[in-house]
Amino acid sequence: MDAVHRERKSVTRDKAGKISSILDATRALMEVTGYYDVTMRDIARWAGVSVGLIYKYFPGGKFDIIKCIGSRRVADQLLIKQPETIDFDDFPGYMRELIKNMQQFSNDNSSWTKASAAAAAHGSDIAKEMDKLSLKDYNAIPELFERFDGVDLGHANPLELLADWIVMLKGIVLYSVLFPWSLMNEGALTDLMTDLSLHIWGYRKTR
Repeated sequence: MDAVHRERKSVTRDKAGKISSILDATRALMEVTGYYDVTMRDIARWAGVSVGLIYKYFPGGKFDIIKCIGSRRVADQLLIKQPETIDFDDFPGYMRELIKNMQQFSNDNSSWTKASAAAAAHGSDIAKEMDKLSLKDYNAIPELFERFDGVDLGHANPLELLADWIVMLKGIVLYSVLFPWSLMNEGALTDLMTDLSLHIWGYRKTR
């Protein structure tokens, strides 16, 4: 029984490793050549897997891979899978740290950020795919935020608030990456995004 369990764990790790290689390959190639010039064969060659295996894990091709990269990053930054590490009495502190991490990621991966933005701006295909995305896939975010002391959504639609919040954050972060000579420094942008986030999510200081 133990031998079977060890073998299953090994297979799982191997699958996870292959998926990580595919994600890493896509990011690296997109940073250099852009979204449309990267082929599935390129990704397979870089990741050391077959094209068929990529489609097994990502039936929608490149766009599915990009969605996976994004969702993993969001889950990691919001600590959705590690709620025990969150201080639910300090929503402002949590939000500020989250935004700072987002800014740092965007700065450290500016080529990837620019490549993703360019693909969305110039490609009708990727735009059509994005239209298929549902905010319901991100229900975990407002559910997490509602656990914080001082956050009261009242009768507001959580998914509408989520849409407003995402548009605000992405707009400011993307602008700061594309135009690093902005009149506002990074600290001022952090303050702005934190204040707007607290307002969007209906935060009221309770103590």
